[in-house]
Amino acid sequence: MSNEGKVALVTGGSGGLGGIHCLSLADAGFKVAVAAHMHLDKAQAVADQIVKMGKQAIAFKMDVANMADVEAKIKEIEKILGPVDVLVNNAAAGIVRAMTIAKMKIEDWMHDIGVNLTGPFNTIKRCLPGMMERGWGRIINVSSIAGTMGGAGQCSYAATKAGLIGLTKTVALEGARKGVTCNAVVLGIVDGGAFHSVTPEFQERISKSLAMRRAGTTQEISNVVVFLASEESSYITGEAIEVSGGAGLFVF
Repeated sequence: MSNEGKVALVTGGSGGLGGIHCLSLADAGFKVAVAAHMHLDKAQAVADQIVKMGKQAIAFKMDVANMADVEAKIKEIEKILGPVDVLVNNAAAGIVRAMTIAKMKIEDWMHDIGVNLTGPFNTIKRCLPGMMERGWGRIINVSSIAGTMGGAGQCSYAATKAGLIGLTKTVALEGARKGVTCNAVVLGIVDGGAFHSVTPEFQERISKSLAMRRAGTTQEISNVVVFLASEESSYITGEAIEVSGGAGLFVF
């Protein structure tokens, strides 16, 4: 079924994974709002690339942890592109603060909760009522296996990503009879970002712990996001869909 005319908002759209989500959604027919907090130039480059594809896109700065800013920027999207039909909460998908609980500062903990968990709450709170009123909507939250398995030195990241799965299921229940689905994409190791910030030896060690013996590509993740954004996923809601190459399987 056609996605033409539908509007997709992607937070964290300036990053490697977020940018691919934006391009993939545009290729699938969506008009795309590319949101970024720190790197507006990169978000604009993604939007420009979409426009070159012959599609509609805008880039703008948004602090997802600030409800007033979320409200103002989504009003801007509605004026330019139309109401948000698809919300992809991707902000901070690849940001991992490698720090033990003993060394974690309370201000860092509060910051991570603000971006990773309060941010999705803010965007959902703003977009969900309109989706329910129109009788159609897709909300996709980008979580992580850190939220299902934990992670040494990842207390804030793991806690917020676990919380995001709980939020996903609650939103799914609230929207289920109004044509709105909400699902979480649970990421494993992705070929980009934090994976390349570690030594080659550690990259090899991580890869060998996976059933597929490799990191996933950004496009493999985006393929799932685009499917969940489409009409074809209409009977899937409240799910935490792991895209991890078998990270949770017993490997020998």
